Amino acid sequence: MARTGVRSRQLLKSILSLPPLSDADEQFHINLSSRYRTVTAPFRLLLISSCAVLVCGVLWDMKQGLLVHQETQMIEAELNRVRQLDRTLMEEAEREGIDLSEEALKRLPFEVELANQLLEKRTFSWTKFLTELEQAIPPRLALSSVRLDQSGKTVQLAGTAISLEDITAFTVGLQEHATFKDPVLAQHRVGPNGLVEFDITVQYRREGV
Repeated sequence: MARTGVRSRQLLKSILSLPPLSDADEQFHINLSSRYRTVTAPFRLLLISSCAVLVCGVLWDMKQGLLVHQETQMIEAELNRVRQLDRTLMEEAEREGIDLSEEALKRLPFEVELANQLLEKRTFSWTKFLTELEQAIPPRLALSSVRLDQSGKTVQLAGTAISLEDITAFTVGLQEHATFKDPVLAQHRVGPNGLVEFDITVQYRREGV
């Protein structure tokens, strides 16, 4: 035990006899900074560029989304305005006693066409038509039937003639007439009485049409 105490006192004296440390020696330095590597520079530049492009893309998408939203609002507002006008029109038509139902609208084109046909028939002059047709009939030819279609443009003529030459002269006269055009001899045949029966279709040029 005595020897151990002596050794401890000697070790303590040895420690106390050491020279004091300087300020530089008392601080403990650790370098945590990374070293600059030239090889990684392009990768850093590429990463920064990719981030910039991504940010620009996000901003562009946000702008387009805003434009689409504004356009949708405009369309919705216009649609609401049209619906309001439609309701107003329906109310006014109902007050006036006008039927604007879906079935009535489906019948409208047919009624318009029928009205146009009636107007054409009212303005059609049979006197003028027969007078002009008589001017093209040769002496040895007689008409037995004159039919006019609903449009008042196509005329079907049926009759008899002494010979085929008379029918040819009739078609030539129709072609040269100012009111008729495009005569077509549909058929001809010799009847029991020896006369040539024929059917001719011709276009009639009405004034103002």
